[in-house]
Amino acid sequence: MSDWDVLAKLDPLWTVLSDPKKKFHGWNPEEFFSTGDLEAQRVLTICESHGLTITFDTLLDFGCGVGRMTRAFSRFFGSCTGIDVSETMVNLARNYSAERPNCRFVASQSAVLPFPDASFDMVFSVLVLQHLPTKHMILNFIGEFIRVVRASGIVVFQVPIEVPWRRRIQLRRRLWASFAALGVPESWLFKVGLAPIQINGVSPGEMARFLGQRGAVVKAIERYDLAEGSFHSNYYVVTKNDSLTTSST
Repeated sequence: MSDWDVLAKLDPLWTVLSDPKKKFHGWNPEEFFSTGDLEAQRVLTICESHGLTITFDTLLDFGCGVGRMTRAFSRFFGSCTGIDVSETMVNLARNYSAERPNCRFVASQSAVLPFPDASFDMVFSVLVLQHLPTKHMILNFIGEFIRVVRASGIVVFQVPIEVPWRRRIQLRRRLWASFAALGVPESWLFKVGLAPIQINGVSPGEMARFLGQRGAVVKAIERYDLAEGSFHSNYYVVTKNDSLTTSST
């Protein structure tokens, strides 16, 4: 069982939105999903404020978890697809959004998204890329976002800037791995404050170079959370370069 499946069984809503006050099943589902509604509206407002025209047909929510953002965007888009590495999370998402026929959920652990080129009008990801094991994997999936978005579409994703060295030690994750290897129950490790969650980031300069190499145009960079302390995250709003897309088809 993957770490994310373990966390999904222990406290799925907190795993998605890790408010310290909500740990140990403190999230009320209605309150939890309302945060997604607010975030979806914020993202659409950012896009519109930068003059981007949104086609509200198909959206991909990468790292959907229990479907917080998939469900939120389904108010605006004709069809929303959520994808997650955890089968447990995906099953929960299907249950939570059973009354939303325009939501579908896919479990996949592949480094290649299981969708054809130019499949979506918008690709979105928040609080997901930062938990990938390496910077290479973060950039690989961003490249996949650009591949599966249509030429006129929009990609919006959040990722931290470089994580300070003192935050890279990630002692709680290392202790989790060590004790779990010794057979200590994950439920006990979770109860005492350990977790297998890690944080990675990409500097704005490296991100800009990567996006340019992939034929993407940065339309906006917005601070994700003004309350972040020693390091912060950016929302990147990008589109595919139409001329490069045309020349490659």
